[in-house]
Amino acid sequence: IEIQWTVGPIPIDDNIGKEIIVRYDTDIDSASKYYTDANGREVLERIRNYRPTWNYSIVENVSGNYYPINSRIWIRDSARQLTILTDRSEGGGSIYDGSIEIMIHRRLVHDDSEGVDEPLNETAFGKGLVVRGKHFLILESPANSALAHRVDAQQLFMNPIATFALPQMSYAKYSSIYRQTWSTLSENMPLNVHLLTLDQLNPKQYLLRIEHYFELNEDETYSHPVRIDLQTIFQSLGTITDLIELTLAANFPLSQLQRLDWITTDKESSHVDVSPEQFLLKDTIVILNPMQIKTFQVTL
Repeated sequence: IEIQWTVGPIPIDDNIGKEIIVRYDTDIDSASKYYTDANGREVLERIRNYRPTWNYSIVENVSGNYYPINSRIWIRDSARQLTILTDRSEGGGSIYDGSIEIMIHRRLVHDDSEGVDEPLNETAFGKGLVVRGKHFLILESPANSALAHRVDAQQLFMNPIATFALPQMSYAKYSSIYRQTWSTLSENMPLNVHLLTLDQLNPKQYLLRIEHYFELNEDETYSHPVRIDLQTIFQSLGTITDLIELTLAANFPLSQLQRLDWITTDKESSHVDVSPEQFLLKDTIVILNPMQIKTFQVTL
């Protein structure tokens, strides 16, 4: 279900700030648990009025159970899972079992004493802001939900931006002069693999990042390691002659990475012996594990 909402301007004639939420109530037996994503990737379990590393005192029963929602939030029981995808970063939580609430707009008249030293009272044309957005609701079994929300969230985030221009020629002439569609791919990439970065460094070298965007154990089919031939990405550009795996930031080869060593509280060393040979790629086929991102310098 796709829900589009429009809110604003929020009235403050009574000199009282307001926070506008959308609440979705269900009969799902969520048992105080809900799940939010971390920057659109891994998902963290939240438990109402609970913190895993200290004894939590309930002071703010609403705001104390709010968390960032970058792309999705869900509740579930043994039979059903309700997942909500957002089209932007919002905040929300599950204040009652079977319920999800998401804050979509707010306007305050007093500073919250958190350091900004001004109230959150943005205006345009002399009035409070009007905000429009979308929520996408997915109701599935827990076993089938990951396939739905992982793919849909990826498509939502990477949705193409439509732009328009008025060419000074007929469409027939325009289409005969300019190429209107093009892809380097000779075949579709695996469903659980996303081309994260394709950046041309010079006429023969490219920076490439690919990611496995499913988590471990969340889908029976797609939460497993996947093999991909990088040559398929560059099929129409040329043949890969050299391939160097880089660190995630792409600032030097992964084989030169020197991690910090320390002694744990159990008097064990964090050091791991890594052979530089394990980073040498013998061909263009690489293996991605769930949630793994790999970065390469590719020479054609």
